[in-house]
Amino acid sequence: MHCTECGKDANEQDKFCSECGNNLRNSNGIVISSRENSINFGQNNQLAGNTINVNPVQDPRETAYINRTKIKPLSVAGIQLKASWLLVSGLIGFFGSIASILGFIGTGYQFPFIISMSIGIMLFPIGMMLMQSKHFNFPPFFNLESGSNGEIYITKIEGDCPKCTGKLKLRSVGPKNMKTIVVRCTRNPDHIWGFDPTVLPDL
Repeated sequence: MHCTECGKDANEQDKFCSECGNNLRNSNGIVISSRENSINFGQNNQLAGNTINVNPVQDPRETAYINRTKIKPLSVAGIQLKASWLLVSGLIGFFGSIASILGFIGTGYQFPFIISMSIGIMLFPIGMMLMQSKHFNFPPFFNLESGSNGEIYITKIEGDCPKCTGKLKLRSVGPKNMKTIVVRCTRNPDHIWGFDPTVLPDL
């Protein structure tokens, strides 16, 4: 235990601090000492009207571990796609379609360009996310991840729940415009952890 006034080490049997003379026992004769998240009281004493906070020891069995269980390159005609290609093609498809639609208004040719513009609108944010965070989710189906050189992979991320026998999957939760990706147990939805894609090794 330590003196509450000067901080000097003291024995549990001491009544007064040898450094400053502070009374180490309160009016009820309680001696409090703490070491490694434990509190010891003097014999036949009670503690009332006080709050004691002890830092709990985290149970390592409740730490969730996840890993990639599937990694497949995203390729078109045998060529693996890159995140920068999605970004550029999205921009070209979007602005090119706008110009084409304006030129073909009132004709039967504007519909294909509307489809092309819609594809560009989807590709641009995906490419942006892959370049920034290297991770884009399509829960509960699959994920898109970019490697160290920008190549895109289709991945699946899973794990074993440390609290039960369920499996951990990535899920999207929250309001429609504020959804977040979490790690959730398939057996008990209350078993949930935050998801940080940066804990996964680089591809």
